[in-house]
Amino acid sequence: MRAVRAERFGGPEVLVAGEVPDPVAGPGQVVVGVRAADVLFLDAQVRRGLFGEHFAVRPPYVPGGTVVGRVLSVGAGVDPGWTGRRVAARTGVRGGYAEQAVVPAGELVPVPDALDLDAAAALLHDGPTALALSGNARVGPGARVLVLAAAGGRRRGGGRGVRRRRRGDRPGGVRGDGARRQVLRTRRPRRLMERALAEAAAGRIRPLVGQTFPLERAADAHAVMEARGAVGKTLLLP
Repeated sequence: MRAVRAERFGGPEVLVAGEVPDPVAGPGQVVVGVRAADVLFLDAQVRRGLFGEHFAVRPPYVPGGTVVGRVLSVGAGVDPGWTGRRVAARTGVRGGYAEQAVVPAGELVPVPDALDLDAAAALLHDGPTALALSGNARVGPGARVLVLAAAGGRRRGGGRGVRRRRRGDRPGGVRGDGARRQVLRTRRPRRLMERALAEAAAGRIRPLVGQTFPLERAADAHAVMEARGAVGKTLLLP
């Protein structure tokens, strides 16, 4: 199969497409045929060798932490009913930039039939963050909010930073980076991902896919993102 590997730590040019062996699902795992892989700024930072204290990544490796597609095969101990289903899943910080990805069965989230797979891919990271943020800020009907840095992959009456002020309150609020940390701390990302996909299928969240690149142009996708030339979500399409 085709995959993109970071051959060493460095700039976008270290991302090289090539042939690698097809993955095999081990116990408790599935193989997903990837329709789209989310491209995060975190991917670029890890590619440069940053955050080594948090991510045990050593080149060469296949980047990519979230994918959508269909389950191709399942390993021992996994319900065979997953085969053929449309799913979204987190892979960690590697393995997603490929035509197929191995995913723990416990990470699988069904994608509603009413939702396009590319739209689902745009929600896998920012969707849970937005939901955690709006929940933490207690944003409700009639609330006035200030949207900061609204250049991400979703639109829902808010953005990467939301601040709510009621009469008599001191200025203040909740920043998007704080909500992102809470998502990681509370181990709720799968449940929030399910909710984000359901909200999008019902038309209450509209993800913004700003640009897509074929798998072989992963380096270009990273370069555009690092140059701050990307608006909305960036996806790789194997």
